[in-house]
Amino acid sequence: MPPEDAQTIAETFQVSAGLVLSGHFDLSAYPHRHLAVAADRGFWFQRLAQVLAAADMLTPAGFALVNTIEFTDGNAVCAILRRG
Repeated sequence: MPPEDAQTIAETFQVSAGLVLSGHFDLSAYPHRHLAVAADRGFWFQRLAQVLAAADMLTPAGFALVNTIEFTDGNAVCAILRRG
């Protein structure tokens, strides 16, 4: 994952599930409607649980889960969210 400062997150449309789950993702600085939340640590079911938990945490901010993707080569799981 690239560095997770507000500018990089806005440029890449991507944030780690760990940053969201730790409560350190500043939604007020995120300008876009779509967001990818990625997890690349643990077994696949743990990564899936992380991105789904992060998606749940972002629901009150108006984000809804669109889809999840498992990247076998990259060994990561990603949740695609859209802000209504």
